[in-house]
Amino acid sequence: MRRRAYDVLIAGARCAGSTLATFLARAGARVLLFDKDALPSDYVLSTHGISPPGIDVLDEVGVGPAVRAVTPPARIIRMNADGAMIDIELPDGRAEYCPRRERLDALLQQAAVGAGAELRDRTRVVSLVREDGRVIGVRAVSGGRETVVTADLVVGADGRHSTVAGLVEAQEYLGYDARRAGYWAYWDAPSFWKTDPAYRCDMYFSHLAGETGVIFPTDHDQLLIGSWPPADRAAAWRADPDGALQATLASEPLIGPLIRDARPVGKVRGTVKERFFFRTGVGAGWALVGDAGHHKDFVIGDGITEALLQARSLAKAVIAGSDAALYRWWRARDVAALPWYFVGHEVGAPGPLPELHRLLFSQLDTLPALKARLIETIDRRRSPLELIPALQLLWWALVSALRGRPQITAELLAAAGRAAATYRELRTRRKLLAEAETKYRAEAGLAERGLDSGHGASQRATP
Repeated sequence: MRRRAYDVLIAGARCAGSTLATFLARAGARVLLFDKDALPSDYVLSTHGISPPGIDVLDEVGVGPAVRAVTPPARIIRMNADGAMIDIELPDGRAEYCPRRERLDALLQQAAVGAGAELRDRTRVVSLVREDGRVIGVRAVSGGRETVVTADLVVGADGRHSTVAGLVEAQEYLGYDARRAGYWAYWDAPSFWKTDPAYRCDMYFSHLAGETGVIFPTDHDQLLIGSWPPADRAAAWRADPDGALQATLASEPLIGPLIRDARPVGKVRGTVKERFFFRTGVGAGWALVGDAGHHKDFVIGDGITEALLQARSLAKAVIAGSDAALYRWWRARDVAALPWYFVGHEVGAPGPLPELHRLLFSQLDTLPALKARLIETIDRRRSPLELIPALQLLWWALVSALRGRPQITAELLAAAGRAAATYRELRTRRKLLAEAETKYRAEAGLAERGLDSGHGASQRATP
């Protein structure tokens, strides 16, 4: 077999791509990392929140300490559901972080290069090179010059509008258009942000009278403050995003005082037409990681964490050295991501806050076990589908009906129907994963027997 120039070529050098490159290079793979932008550079369409499991991955690649050196931790997360406020306090050593993307991406790129990966910026993939139906490289343009680079595996880590996904014609499934737009900006944190008792929280989410608001602490004593208006109002926001953002949040009890006498640092940023989806994750000689293969509703702020976790797990599949390992990774990705995809679909719905959500918030402080389950969910030690036990939901429905609140009962039934559909889909994805696991084990067994008998098995080269 002719040796390719690289073991793995990765298009996209942001969170998913650079992290994957670091893990692979550490394992001894020859890795080339492309990015179409001049690096380092900011990634404007990102609110850049990272939950504790994502921080764990940053620690594994060696950039966690540098993130913590500048970005403040968010251990107390406050949620406001039409005036019902709760504080979720994460355990010691577990926190959310919101590092600015230019710095975070640069740290990850440096880690990849330090591990031995080669990085080329301002390099854009324009087509793929195939041999016998398998992707074996790319044609890329840099500085007006086209070059051909070969690799045993080409990975698209180039975002939701992935060029690689388009070139391999990766199929979309379970997709839908966003029901909300997103607008945010950065403000210097006022002095009372950490002295006023009203702000005894680090991160804030609110849903008041149909309007949403968020506060994320970020680098250098700044606050990311934003709102997610319904998509049908996006045109009005587009005309004057600064004015619309300030007008919407001016009356919010916690956010209003932060922005009332201040101007944002830089321009308001926004995203209007998003689409959320899964895509086929692997094929002959290629794979998709991060938003290139799966993009969920941004309202739950899970994109970077998802990308980091995927990069870590994909690295293990690549190192395993077979197409069956990659196929198993794709199916496992779907099983892990589907519950969060469901949550994003639920939370991203526009309109007034459902009565069921108000009930949940009102009960959290009176049910410590439920709050503990929420913390476990944030830390990904529990599936979000397991947050509220079925018996608890049935009890709420009964009590609501007896108290003459049929709306909650109707919402519970509707939510149960949507959850049942998700469980059905999850069963399908688990079945596909089991089939992939069986195939992987069978091929691994054949490879071992081949080695034992002195005959090499036909597998893709292992880094």
